[in-house]
Amino acid sequence: AARPPSFSQMGPPVRRQATLHQLGKVQTSRSSSYYNVNIEDVESQKQTLLTASTSRTDFVSALRQLSSMLLTKDLLERSMIGVCVNKIAKKHPDIEMRTLAKGIVEKWRTEVREQVGRDTKKARGVAGWRKPAR
Repeated sequence: AARPPSFSQMGPPVRRQATLHQLGKVQTSRSSSYYNVNIEDVESQKQTLLTASTSRTDFVSALRQLSSMLLTKDLLERSMIGVCVNKIAKKHPDIEMRTLAKGIVEKWRTEVREQVGRDTKKARGVAGWRKPAR
């Protein structure tokens, strides 16, 4: 009868890559997440911008957070954050704040135009599909 090998004969233990299920306790910072943006994140930044007693560093931090978020057209429309940031870009007394806000508005405009372009291409591709002529 053959005996099973002992631990000393088996060699070093095999280490396997962790799966997502094993990493259940890992949490990501929602504020720094680029893709998983929800309306609450945007609204909290908007309140920071609208509050008159906000310090300059908090104001800049809120603008930078908004700049780092990937916002969809729907999210921009529901939150009305574009109106708020555009007002800052046009009327804020500090030139640095205006410049930062203008950059954010331009970034959002190009992103939304790209999203709309992709969506219309998809819709056109599905609706315009025809059987090839023989």
